[in-house]
Amino acid sequence: MTQPSIAIIGAGISGLVIAQALKNLAHITIYEKARGVSGRMSTRSATPYQFDHGAQYFTAKTQAFQAFLAPYLAEGSIALWQPQIIVLEKDKPSYNYENSQPKYVATPKMNSLGKILAEGIPICLQTQIATLQRSGEKWQLITTAGVTLPRFDWVISTAPAPQTLNIFPPAFSEYHTLQQVKMLACYCLMVGLPTQPALNWQAAVVLNSPIGWIAYNTHKPGRNQAYHSMVLQSTNNWAEEHLEEDLANIQHLLLEESIKLTGIEPKNLSYITTHRWRYADTAISAQKNYLLDESLQLAACGDWCIKGRVEAAFTSGNSLASRMVQLL
Repeated sequence: MTQPSIAIIGAGISGLVIAQALKNLAHITIYEKARGVSGRMSTRSATPYQFDHGAQYFTAKTQAFQAFLAPYLAEGSIALWQPQIIVLEKDKPSYNYENSQPKYVATPKMNSLGKILAEGIPICLQTQIATLQRSGEKWQLITTAGVTLPRFDWVISTAPAPQTLNIFPPAFSEYHTLQQVKMLACYCLMVGLPTQPALNWQAAVVLNSPIGWIAYNTHKPGRNQAYHSMVLQSTNNWAEEHLEEDLANIQHLLLEESIKLTGIEPKNLSYITTHRWRYADTAISAQKNYLLDESLQLAACGDWCIKGRVEAAFTSGNSLASRMVQLL
């Protein structure tokens, strides 16, 4: 019996989990618009510095995710991160952030887990899908560059909901659900320092500020301790208000705010850059583990189905994969 062909749009955790689950049941090809895999579990390298500029860490509350992580914890590609986290607010005393939930990171970079899951899977990087067209009983994918790709029996999108909405046809039975999902932006300021910053904490939740989170990235397990990097992420609301502003101006504003919060002067920085995440978190989720149209053979999933978290991305992808195994 001929195996069906499946195109997966997006090489984040959801897409990679699905690909691994279905690779022996179907001919899988992943199309990813970025230069590498892992989605928002990402790492920016700027020799000699590296920054986990997307997901900062993840928790594991469900048995399914704990079981998934167990072998990676055992062999060291996932590690427990135990930072001193404070609550920080300008002109007010800081205090400890009370959250005992274990926090995990991939090592030696946050994108390392995605790279492991990508092994053995055909992946076309820097390939952005613009639209789908029905061709007989199959789907024809067309890239933003106008390239017509091979035809597939199934198409699964793990791209953010607004991007999936632009790709999928209105005939998709869950099209209205896609329309209801609301995702939020985030800016990430990345700074490299020649020496370790004089801070008595490794991460901070920030209140009443354009910045919502600060992390001394170098403190995470497996990172090179010789080079000191920090990550400062904006709040989602502030990012939404400044979404279309020039990135250089955004960087200036966030740098000014970071000086007030940490006291680290620009003259003491060896490297600085800023990244805009247009779809970083989920304000209104799909409230379903995945979206599936069995008759059209289209499906969509991602953290935005549940909540903007790494565990939600896994849960969504894993749930859809289980259903696809039954269908195939």
